[in-house]
Amino acid sequence: MKKLLLSVLVVVTLSAGWGALRFTALVNGWLLSPWAEQHDSEAFSNRLKQEVESEYKGNAVYAVIEQGKVAHTHFLSVGKPVDEQSVFGVASVGKWVTAMAVMRLVEQGKLDIDTPVSQYTTRWQLPKSEFDNNLVTLRRLLSHTAGIEDGLGHNGFAPNEAIQPLTEHLTLAADADPGVQARVAVTKMPGESWDYSGGSYNLIQLVIEEVTQGDFQTAMQSLLFEPLGLENTYFQVNRDDPMLAEYFGEGQQARVYPNYTSLAATGLYSNLNDMLKLMLANVPKASNTQKITSLLSKDSLAQMRQPEAFVGGQPIWGAGVMLFAPIDTGFIVGHGGKSPYLNATVRFNPKNGDGFIMFQTGNDEAFASNMATQWTLWKTGKPDIYLVNNRMDSVFLDVLIGVIVIILSVIVFWLWRRK
Repeated sequence: MKKLLLSVLVVVTLSAGWGALRFTALVNGWLLSPWAEQHDSEAFSNRLKQEVESEYKGNAVYAVIEQGKVAHTHFLSVGKPVDEQSVFGVASVGKWVTAMAVMRLVEQGKLDIDTPVSQYTTRWQLPKSEFDNNLVTLRRLLSHTAGIEDGLGHNGFAPNEAIQPLTEHLTLAADADPGVQARVAVTKMPGESWDYSGGSYNLIQLVIEEVTQGDFQTAMQSLLFEPLGLENTYFQVNRDDPMLAEYFGEGQQARVYPNYTSLAATGLYSNLNDMLKLMLANVPKASNTQKITSLLSKDSLAQMRQPEAFVGGQPIWGAGVMLFAPIDTGFIVGHGGKSPYLNATVRFNPKNGDGFIMFQTGNDEAFASNMATQWTLWKTGKPDIYLVNNRMDSVFLDVLIGVIVIILSVIVFWLWRRK
């Protein structure tokens, strides 16, 4: 009996140690190899160019930013040429931009991010739930921790279709994915867990319209786009814009950008030049150097980057920004966006202005985000939240194999001792 208990103790101890070691190796990137040495921008950019040229299927633009200045760009298209002024749909990157507008309104005294959101809405209210809806605040909506059900899909409407009014969309979205609830409602205890929710940003869109007493596009124009001098950034596609990039789908076939009710969640259009200005407005040191208006105070920016959502004990989301990987002074932050055959990403170090921006269409996988993952690994030596998540299954398999090896080793040891 004593031998059995000792064996179990040895197996449990070694298995726990092996599991902890394997997980620590994953989150710290011990087994990963960046494309280049950390300070070798030329080598990284050459490898990035090779990867993009070999993998893109429609069009792509990207910029590698060093200390707030564009160090490398590249433009590719199988159709109409694209460049730094070409306008792409950037999908959920608009959530980050919307969060900036929320913080502008907070600084103007028109919003408080910890006040129940119901105090700002008159045209529509969250339906009653088994939870306290007064726990739904802007901070929780921004960080996807408000307990709001997700799954709307935001498929959008064809150019010849009527765009559903926002309040109707909140109640029952006409462009939702099949088989989902298609509503914005509290289905979990607010503040207890993270659940990515485009519907939360639909509600934020309504709040912005209510407190500014106008439409969302006009509010964003006055709060952000005009002060920053953005020349070709807008919510809702402008089909007459000569700089609008082609939208490629499967087999490089042309697709049509849809219209959206869900503007804050997925309806932003922009180009590299304007997105760089938006990025630099979040980097006080770089914005001063590049003479870019820094619209938000350091306190507001710090609140956006403060960890609010955790998965597996790892911080993954602030108030409107994704926390991609830890650095000495905080996190690599930004946002990504994905629609069918479209992917966009913005990532940056908020302390020194290093960054990466990429838009693409034609690839069904998250191609731009995959390239940004490599940029993050190069800059920090650590995997981002996507790479950690994607490798989690292999880590569990490694741990399982290790446990089996430990058990077999203990059995073999006792058999040897018996002989």
